[in-house]
Amino acid sequence: MKLFVGFFFILSLVGCSSSPISADKADPVPSSRLYAFAAKSDSQLIVTRDGGMFGSGCNYRFYINGELAAEFSSGEVARFGVKAGRVVLGAKPSAACGGGMMVERDVEIKSGEVLRRRISMSPGGPDISATAY
Repeated sequence: MKLFVGFFFILSLVGCSSSPISADKADPVPSSRLYAFAAKSDSQLIVTRDGGMFGSGCNYRFYINGELAAEFSSGEVARFGVKAGRVVLGAKPSAACGGGMMVERDVEIKSGEVLRRRISMSPGGPDISATAY
């Protein structure tokens, strides 16, 4: 019994956050869940949703300047064409998972730049942050 309880305790610690995944190893978001910013533009934004068990049952909606751009499942990547300048990125759980509060981050992107961001999950909710992956 102690072994059983110990196993589930360790398993619960492992599942408390998502883990980054390389854009090269992530699955592309299917075209049926890409809604905007698919055309090439001044700059490119590469967004990867973390892999891992935490939050993997829910898709997350991703917004660019308030417009729904894509819906990400766990371990997926999408590339967006954006104009240079200030861009506001947002993420929130899909309606099937209760919606929830959106987290937003603003970024400055230069002409010709490729900017990488990741959508991560933790018990505190989603986050959008810089990534080297």
